[in-house]
Amino acid sequence: MELGSAGTFSNRYIGSADSDDRLVEQRLNELLRLNAEIAEEKALYRTEAERVAASLMTFPVGSRKTYSYFGWMMGTLPPFAMVFKIIGETALYNRFSILLITLLAMAGLATGIVGYATGRFIPAAVGYASSFRLPNRALLLSMFGLAWGAVSGAIGGLFLFVVGSVFAGIVGGLVGAVALPVLATLHSLMRRGDVIEARHFLPIAFGITLTLCGLIAGL
Repeated sequence: MELGSAGTFSNRYIGSADSDDRLVEQRLNELLRLNAEIAEEKALYRTEAERVAASLMTFPVGSRKTYSYFGWMMGTLPPFAMVFKIIGETALYNRFSILLITLLAMAGLATGIVGYATGRFIPAAVGYASSFRLPNRALLLSMFGLAWGAVSGAIGGLFLFVVGSVFAGIVGGLVGAVALPVLATLHSLMRRGDVIEARHFLPIAFGITLTLCGLIAGL
C-alpha cells in the first residue's frame, strides 16, 4: 500500500509538472506573439501621428486591396476604351466589328480579373524596391509593372487568340511599366502605415487609368 501510494503521488507530481510546463509554454508563446505584433506595428507606422491618422480613416484600403483594385481598373477600362472607340468609328452591322467588340470586352474582363488576383503580390515587390536608391527603385518598379501588365494582358488576351494574346501582353507590359511607378509613388505619399483613405486612392487610380483611356481614345 505504501509503495502504491508513493507511485500515485509520483504520477500526480509528474502530471502536475507537465501541466505547469505547458501553461508556461503557452504564456511564453502568447508573450512572443504580442511582442511580434507590437514590433510589427512600430515598423509599420513611421510616427505616432501616422498611426493616429490611420485609425481615424473613414474608409481605409489596405495595400493589397489597393493594388488589386488598380490591377482590375487597368486591366478592364483600357480595353473598354478601345471598344467604345470601335463603336464610334465602325458600322455596328458589320459582323466582324461585332465579333471584335465582343472579344475585346471579354479580354478586358479577363485581364481585369487577372490583374486583381495578382495585385495582392505587388506590395511585396514595391516594398522590396523601396530599399534601393531612387534610380534603381524606379527601374525595379518599371520591371515589376512590366511583368504584372504582361502576365495580365497575355492571359486576358487569350480571348483574342494567340496573336492577340502576344499583342495584349506587350501592350499590358508597357502600360504596367509606366503605371506602377506612378501609383507606387503617389500611394507611398498618401498612405498611413499600410492603409490609404479611399477618397485619396480613387482619384489617383482613376486619374492614371482614365488618362490612359483618353490616350487610347485619341489615337
